[in-house]
Amino acid sequence: MATTQAVEYLRGVIFAPDATIWRAHVRLFHFFPVVCVLQALITTPMGKTSIKSRLNLPGKVSWILMELVSPVSFFLTLFLNVTHPLAALHALPMLHKVLVGLYVVHYTNRALISPLRAPAYAPAHIIVLFAGTLFNYLNGYGLAGWLLLQHGQVEAVDARGVVRFTVGVLLWAVGFAGNIWHEDVLYEIRRRVKRRETDAAARKKSDEEVKSDAEGEGRLAVRAANGHIYEVPQGGLYEYCWHPHYFMEWVEWAGFLIAAGWCPPAVNFLVNEVALMTPRAFQGVEFYRARFGRRTPRRKAVVPFLL
Repeated sequence: MATTQAVEYLRGVIFAPDATIWRAHVRLFHFFPVVCVLQALITTPMGKTSIKSRLNLPGKVSWILMELVSPVSFFLTLFLNVTHPLAALHALPMLHKVLVGLYVVHYTNRALISPLRAPAYAPAHIIVLFAGTLFNYLNGYGLAGWLLLQHGQVEAVDARGVVRFTVGVLLWAVGFAGNIWHEDVLYEIRRRVKRRETDAAARKKSDEEVKSDAEGEGRLAVRAANGHIYEVPQGGLYEYCWHPHYFMEWVEWAGFLIAAGWCPPAVNFLVNEVALMTPRAFQGVEFYRARFGRRTPRRKAVVPFLL
């Protein structure tokens, strides 16, 4: 009985197929950038700006849990409301199928492959998990309503529409690949630092020797008060901004937005990503300045040459 009631609640409220309820959720997501104001006032307690707290969670676990909420919400919206969900997927218009595929590829990487490849994630405060869960629920449900339940249509009925869709998909691919490449630069720094620390412990090297080894490789490195060794990322768009992986993710979802014909849920996703990640980028710049001081390279925070 309780299980049946829970399913009915999910179907009737959380993942409701009714267009009126769906539109209300989409409108609610319009206001998520308000969180941006809070981020401008406090340092986001995750990643390199993580803080010590009893409410911290393991970084990888927290990330995977909150990111999986989006694809789970996306497909539950279909599976809870359609008698034959696989047949419904098969019957979707081709453009919708392509966009669903892009969405699945992104979240397979973002929620599983990327964190599992990463050498380590810093602890994340539980509030990050709550905020990320809400963000990903609204995003997954909003896009599912448009693409799966077809509360809207992605059309390319003429040559102009075909060009728009093609350009959008190509832009998505460039952003997706660029995001992975620039993230891997950070992962390689962590792997290299771990190898260097292991070698230093085995050979009983001093902090200055470890730092000298890094700089001998042409890398700017410093050992912070917490004992961690930090390096300035180099290569690609890191020569022009501190967070090119953020920027390339924006490029990715700008491409998705173009391909989707500027549908409201895709607009929400891109606008909210920019609003939430921009304060994080500026906090990251301050993080590097605090550790490297006057040696900190002059770069933009997130958008090459602009921001």
